[in-house]
Amino acid sequence: MSWWFLVLCVCVLTSVLGDNITHTDGPAEATIDYYSMPALSELDDFDLCLRKPNAVYCIVDLAILEDDTPLYQFIKNFSSLTYKNYEHTKLHRGVCGSKHCGLNISHADAGDSTVEILKDCLNATLNKGYGLQVNTTSVRYCKTKDDYIPTDTLDYIIGALLLLLLLVNLGCSAYYFLFAKENGKDNKYMLAFCVQKNWKALKYGGRADGGIFKCFQALRFYTMVMILGLHSMIFVGYGYTANPEFIEQSYDDFFKALLFNSRIIVQIFFVMGGFLMAYKMLVYAESHPFTLKTVPMAIVNRWFRLMPAVLVVMGLAMTWVPHLGSGPMWDAVVKRERDMCRMNWWQLVILMPNLFPFEHLCLPQAWYLGTDTQLFMITLVVLLIIWRWPKSGIPVLSVVMVISLLIPFLQSYLMNLLPIRVSLFPESIRDIFGYNDTFYHAYISAQGNWAGYHLGVLTAYFYHRAQTEKWNLSDSIVMKLLFLSSIPIAFGTVLMGWDLHHREASAFESAIFNALNQNFFALAICVFIIGYFYRCNRIYVGSVEWGPLQPLGRMSYCAMLLHATVLRTYGGQLRRSFYATDYTAIMLYAGIVSTTYLLALPLHLFVEAPACQLQKLLLGPNRRPKATEDVNANHVKPGISNVSVSTVSTHI
Repeated sequence: MSWWFLVLCVCVLTSVLGDNITHTDGPAEATIDYYSMPALSELDDFDLCLRKPNAVYCIVDLAILEDDTPLYQFIKNFSSLTYKNYEHTKLHRGVCGSKHCGLNISHADAGDSTVEILKDCLNATLNKGYGLQVNTTSVRYCKTKDDYIPTDTLDYIIGALLLLLLLVNLGCSAYYFLFAKENGKDNKYMLAFCVQKNWKALKYGGRADGGIFKCFQALRFYTMVMILGLHSMIFVGYGYTANPEFIEQSYDDFFKALLFNSRIIVQIFFVMGGFLMAYKMLVYAESHPFTLKTVPMAIVNRWFRLMPAVLVVMGLAMTWVPHLGSGPMWDAVVKRERDMCRMNWWQLVILMPNLFPFEHLCLPQAWYLGTDTQLFMITLVVLLIIWRWPKSGIPVLSVVMVISLLIPFLQSYLMNLLPIRVSLFPESIRDIFGYNDTFYHAYISAQGNWAGYHLGVLTAYFYHRAQTEKWNLSDSIVMKLLFLSSIPIAFGTVLMGWDLHHREASAFESAIFNALNQNFFALAICVFIIGYFYRCNRIYVGSVEWGPLQPLGRMSYCAMLLHATVLRTYGGQLRRSFYATDYTAIMLYAGIVSTTYLLALPLHLFVEAPACQLQKLLLGPNRRPKATEDVNANHVKPGISNVSVSTVSTHI
């Protein structure tokens, strides 16, 4: 009996083991997952490849041929979720063509023969590893060991001008240090280039207390830092990231998804721009004639204020920055900007870059200047009407508010635009937002940001009237509650549309979202500004009056102009694919913020600050009349209310 029992146990054991072996060696299609797909992007080692004289390194984009295999169908289905996933049927490679594909230096022109050889080579690799075929191949460019950008006449001209500017600053600073007159009657034009004076103004803004608009400098810095966080994520999404799932999974991660909608933070700039522009003109009109002649003078004044720093950064981008390094993506991100600036520099000079295709802009980050300039001119006309017919103030401003909300709603609905939040999807980031109608018409356009700017104008109108009629809102319980709730409401607007990356919104829902989302945020900032002026909450007031934030805020315009170049040069010099984790993303972010502001310091001291002083000397500052200097001293610190509005810029 025991023998039969032993035989039965052996049979059962054999059956169990056989089942396990059969399950382990089962069909491959049952195990297809994300990591079964070919890598979305890969970079061969750039320096190792180009050690040999005849080596060729090529940047290649390829599309997979559609077929009925389970793997391709998985790739197709995964890529169909375009709101949060890359198009994995399009692959991107940095290939050492001389090592893997038999290319030589004669193929460096990236011509038809180079394309065919690389297509066959990559097709063999893709077929062997995944059983897939290459449909089309596009070679962006090929690089060799001796490939470099030669210097030309424009390089030397820009270099000479920048050197002259540096010498003028150093010479005037030395003169002031050695020969300054005790009676203070030094040459004002030389003082404009005095680094010591500009450094003092950077720290204090011309006043030790910083003035009534002290909070604006802190808001500028906070805003710029958050924008740098968003752009750092865009950098990871655009570049050759070894683990693209980091970006794709970010849309499901609560905190990272907040970052993708932090683009609404730019509304702080528009609110401040609208407020300062309107408030300054309202105060100016109290003692000066405000006529049609004022409009061109205001535009000229603005142009001279903005353009010097733009010209310096643009000049460097189109000349000397491309000579600072090399890398597999250097031509795609740094040399490309050089070419765009040499072709389209005039779009920035006329301050209208947002009217042209975004992917062809010189300094794309400067789209804000075009949008803000257009809104500036529209608001000048509105204020001119109010000045001419004072009783029309509230009706005119109300009508403009309705129009500024209605236009983006109708535009979004009739053009079937996506919600702005969704427009930052992975494949659009990789294409630098080219051919993205939502990004172009809703995000960077003047009409898309008009309501936020106009809310700033309304806030200035309200505050100016409060000063004139001596309203004391500092003891108002309602004002204190509104001020307290402004920050939670602002954060709440960032959460709006949380689920839009996982479903398709209707045209009506998209229109409502695009008309209201960022403007709720702008309204919360307007309430915060009024609450700050009346000092309704110590914690909030302290958060924007901390001393170190003031000079950092004053450098934010220069930081805005420089930060994209910092990101481009960093990405262009990467030799291998960037592996993204939370830690590396934070380190990238911290490094970009630190480097950007370190470079912004000399740009501010040597260019922006002298330009601001020369503007005042040549065009004349708009001084605040005595009639309104101290009308509201009952709710501000002594000595603050009489600060000139001209001490605060009306732009980033």
